[in-house]
Amino acid sequence: MVSAIAPKLFTPFKLGGKKAPDSTPAETYGYVVNKLNDYDDLAYVHVIERRGMHAANVQVPEVGVTRHFRDAYDGVLVSATGYDREDALKTVEEGAADLVAFGRDFIANPDLVERLRVGADLNTPIGKTFYPQPGVPLESGYTDYPFLAEKE
Repeated sequence: MVSAIAPKLFTPFKLGGKKAPDSTPAETYGYVVNKLNDYDDLAYVHVIERRGMHAANVQVPEVGVTRHFRDAYDGVLVSATGYDREDALKTVEEGAADLVAFGRDFIANPDLVERLRVGADLNTPIGKTFYPQPGVPLESGYTDYPFLAEKE
């Protein structure tokens, strides 16, 4: 099954204007993720909370995406989107995920690990620099965010 679906878009959420493939995505994808337990060589499953973990989630409102899939999957579970330091620590400490990934904050903070370790403020990501676009210099973003030591 994994080899059959891997090359295809595999998401329970609306993406690019397309609706979820069925009316019960929590049950459907919970079943699929549970079946991934049969694959011993699968490194991890990576899930995302809807744009920010505190956003309303009509598909699994009572527990959130991460907890829903944690209950279905026994292997390494990585969760992303909308986490701050405290939420990330709580998510891992409570066993909802084994690891929390930081995308935008990783881009905007070249020393993200140190900032999280000491509880420092994070640089604010500048979304318009994530991808090349007219009017935005190519050298903007990714490599020019300040390090914590530079801000002090």
